[in-house]
Amino acid sequence: MTASTTSATMPAGFADLERFAEWVLPNEAARIEARLTRPYAESKTFYDTMLAEVPRIMPHLLGRTSEQADDADRNLLALTLAYIEIANAVEIYGESEVPDGADLRLFVSVLDSHG
Repeated sequence: MTASTTSATMPAGFADLERFAEWVLPNEAARIEARLTRPYAESKTFYDTMLAEVPRIMPHLLGRTSEQADDADRNLLALTLAYIEIANAVEIYGESEVPDGADLRLFVSVLDSHG
């Protein structure tokens, strides 16, 4: 992983994931940009770590309502969304971009477009 000054607090029991703070991103466009611009090996390391953690992460996130979620919970959710974003890159394509596909930056999430 590249050196980063980014920090993001994680919920108790997930402090080991704070090393991936630069994957805590605000929206789909930022996650796509990270997928496309960060070294694939970095994405793969992040993916492998998160894959092992998802069985612990999901019950934690599902056990809270949006009103109960604090900043650490939101950071963990953002980290999980980044994991989901890169899953196809790792599981299907073996690279960051879609071979012979359109630039992913052309995708505009309806959630992101309602600023």
